[in-house]
Amino acid sequence: MKRYIKLIIGLVVLLFTASCLKDENILAPNDRNSQNIIEFYNLTAPTSLGTAPHVMYVPTTLEIQPSQEFEIAISYSGVEEGAPQDITVNLAVSPEVLDAYKAVVPNTASYIHAPTGTYEVPSSVVIKKGEKRVIVPITVKPDELDPTKSNAIALKITSASHGIVSGNFGTAIYSLPIKSIWEGTYTYTAVNYAGIDGNIPKGPQTDVKLYTVGPNRLKVDGLWQAYSGYAEYQFNADSDDITEILAFSGSLYPTTIVKMEFVDIENKIFEINWICLGRSVRERFVRTGD
Repeated sequence: MKRYIKLIIGLVVLLFTASCLKDENILAPNDRNSQNIIEFYNLTAPTSLGTAPHVMYVPTTLEIQPSQEFEIAISYSGVEEGAPQDITVNLAVSPEVLDAYKAVVPNTASYIHAPTGTYEVPSSVVIKKGEKRVIVPITVKPDELDPTKSNAIALKITSASHGIVSGNFGTAIYSLPIKSIWEGTYTYTAVNYAGIDGNIPKGPQTDVKLYTVGPNRLKVDGLWQAYSGYAEYQFNADSDDITEILAFSGSLYPTTIVKMEFVDIENKIFEINWICLGRSVRERFVRTGD
């Protein structure tokens, strides 16, 4: 009996030891190959959904001018405080990344890749030893872009002299909308005029930001300033009417525009009635600043 007990104890110890060795092999500081990741870094919040095949950012809105610069970042993630050596990261423009994004993400048909010659992207950058990331300037020629299209630049990290290129964030799309005349900060008022929803504020909300996400297309974070998500407003070419509203709060919801109650282009004021999720809401935006 004692012999069987010793045998069982021996097997338990052996299994425990093997398990410890396995864990140590995974977590050991010297096993850096699985932890040294090279990837695009968020300087601004992504605008793409979590289910999108590639991440999209709006790093800036463009003014119509000969040249404008924006910044992107590439990072090193490892067990060290910084890169253990100078790391050369090779970049490539990748229109096929944008094509793959458009193929599966709704409401992206208007996106086009910025034509060759309208931007300058370095072919390689260096994350210096001891640093965690490198800031990369990208130059664009806004006056040579089609302002009626949603222009974007898609990039990928093709290789790095040290580390592994991230599978999830080794590509990035930078959307570059031409700034709308409606972009700015607003005092916002929403009234649920057909039915009651206590979450929708009846008093003015200050410092509500409308920002450009496409040609004459503006986005506001927070659906009716009451729920998570966002709403997007598509103005017509004359900027005096809204032709479409997109509503997102966890998922996309159908919307119906009842009518544009009032629009004042000079003073940047508009009021619109629309329906979504069984709520008939009148929104009023009054521009207060940039």
